[in-house]
Amino acid sequence: MSAQDVTPNSNKQDKERNEVVREDTVRAATALSAHETVQRFGSANAEYLKGYRGVDNATGQRFAKGLVDIAKHKVNDDPRYATQNIKQQAGFSAEVAATSRDNAEAIINKSSVRTSRTDDLPEYGKNHNVVDRVQLLDGKVIDGSQSQMKFVGNRNQLLDDIAREDGKFSRYRGTKLELPTEQFEGGSSSQPDSASDYCREKAQQYRTNANKAEAKGNSDAAAKLRREADNYDQLAENVSDSGLTTEDAIFYRENPGAATLLDIGRTAHRAGLEGAKFGAIIGGSISILQNCLAAAQGEKDVSEVFQDVATSTAMAGALGYGTAFVGSALKGGMQQSGNQFVRQLANTSAPTLAVNVCLSLGSSIKRFVTGEIDEAQLLVEVGEKGSGMLSSGMMAAAGQLAIPVPFVGAAIGGMIGYTLSSMFYQSALDAARGAKLSRQQLTRVRAIESAARDRIAAEQAQLNAFVACEIPQLHQETENLLAALNNANSQNAGTLADSINHYATLLGKNLQFFSLTEFDAFMDSESPLVI
Repeated sequence: MSAQDVTPNSNKQDKERNEVVREDTVRAATALSAHETVQRFGSANAEYLKGYRGVDNATGQRFAKGLVDIAKHKVNDDPRYATQNIKQQAGFSAEVAATSRDNAEAIINKSSVRTSRTDDLPEYGKNHNVVDRVQLLDGKVIDGSQSQMKFVGNRNQLLDDIAREDGKFSRYRGTKLELPTEQFEGGSSSQPDSASDYCREKAQQYRTNANKAEAKGNSDAAAKLRREADNYDQLAENVSDSGLTTEDAIFYRENPGAATLLDIGRTAHRAGLEGAKFGAIIGGSISILQNCLAAAQGEKDVSEVFQDVATSTAMAGALGYGTAFVGSALKGGMQQSGNQFVRQLANTSAPTLAVNVCLSLGSSIKRFVTGEIDEAQLLVEVGEKGSGMLSSGMMAAAGQLAIPVPFVGAAIGGMIGYTLSSMFYQSALDAARGAKLSRQQLTRVRAIESAARDRIAAEQAQLNAFVACEIPQLHQETENLLAALNNANSQNAGTLADSINHYATLLGKNLQFFSLTEFDAFMDSESPLVI
């Protein structure tokens, strides 16, 4: 085969490969832009798994009951009591589910407040007769956060039993009362008003009756009615929506696994919406730069530029959604894994990059099946993208430290890592092309590619060790340096210089001056300044 026959085909392959690299670069940047979103919503999803299993694998804490444990409770065989028995157990499921939801929402909103069932707190013990749930800040109960959750059929009777002085639930007075959504809002034929409206109406009614009793000279009865009216007013302020309907509570009791998956799906969807926003910004920005360059070089006209930018932005938004959706669900599962190594990976870019790896390799496999690339090219792309994802992960971590904006640093770091790995594998691509032209060398190239993949595995192990050891140290040293800079006014110049010199040495850089004395000596000399 002559060189004239090879060159056009090689140029075509170069063009195709460059397009694939550009697509993968955009994918890597878009995927890594969702890292912060995946971490936050993934940690929220982990709360649902804790509530389902009744154990926090990250801390080793075991809770009194999980949803799966409550679902195993025996139901009364007598049909007359079976329904009531299920509703009672559904109340316990509602406590667990509401706690998981509240904690997930707090994580999403970056709040430090956490909710706990009193059954899981030693200071309250099991089956506390007044308080079911409390809010915690730094492990301490927040005053006024104590609440009782009640899922009963007759809401008004419950409120009366609390407000009346001789009511059987008078012990709940002063405690927040969480009711099923439909009972809090009202609107049913039997309970047309919301719980708070009902309490205010009863308070007004009791005060009217108190005035009548006092007019008749019955001051004791009037005083009691006014006290109970005050109880209703207080209850109107304390009653709140649990966020769950009675139907929801029963579903958690009877189908804990499906209910947990639905919670994870809803949270992952919210993550996807945020990921789509960031993905569209990143992908659209890259597309604008690429298309403006193509237009300046005369490769595209204006109409093509607008069309390509719109298409690329939409695709990047869809990729951002999928990455954040799948990544947050995967992160939640990894964070609550029984395997310590998997839990450690959950705090890295692994959940985010997993989606991107699948997409990148999926496109290569599709091109191989359709005959666009041969076996040798497939092996090269698999090796190249494997290395690319590893480099992206490392550079993302470094980029996040250098640029502490939620997604910009990770995205830029990922792009740099992927680009470097693509350049490194250019030689492997050349070898594969040679194997295609000389079939007798294909076996040898396959052996080389196999060895390359083994090397990637070894590099991954080294990368894991690097991230586990070096990155935390670099992060700590960076915080120390920033602290020194923030306290510069209260320190002498020598102390500040020592901090800067120490950090520079950590990065392998020796500064020209180590003290004010050396700087003064330099100013008196004619030595050049080294930048």
